[in-house]
Amino acid sequence: MQAFEPELHGVDLHKADLNSFDLHEADLTEANLEEANLRGADLHGADLRHANLKGADLSNANLSQAHMREADARGALFRNASLRGADLSNTDLRGVDFNGAILGKARFNKANMSGVDLREADLDNVDLREANLNGALLSKKFPEQAPLPEGDRGKGDLKKSVEAQKWKSRRATIEDDSAV
Repeated sequence: MQAFEPELHGVDLHKADLNSFDLHEADLTEANLEEANLRGADLHGADLRHANLKGADLSNANLSQAHMREADARGALFRNASLRGADLSNTDLRGVDFNGAILGKARFNKANMSGVDLREADLDNVDLREANLNGALLSKKFPEQAPLPEGDRGKGDLKKSVEAQKWKSRRATIEDDSAV
């Protein structure tokens, strides 16, 4: 089913059943989709900036190229969803389940990803700069192409790479302080 009115800015769809809806390129900025059923929905290129997606089920949904900057998606399900090339910068993703999701080329700059489940997720070319990954669940090694500090690429899992970055930052700060 295609949305007749793609301009859904600020719409309240709390707990709505939008299973398999076609909402590609729809304007859903500031929409309330809390606990909505969006399983299998087509949200390709949709504008979800500042949207409330808390507890929403987006499993098997197509969110490729979606704009989700500064959205609140705490506790949402993105199992086996496609988020290829999506922008999730500054998004609150605490406790999100990305198990089996396709996240290739997605941007998570400064996103709060504390406690996310990334097991079996496709992390190819994903951008996690300045993302909070405390308590994230990972089972795969981090891809070679990921934007991580030189010397850390492909040498273990994401947790080790993030810890190495923190250590290098602390070391640089100490060396800068001793030069003063």
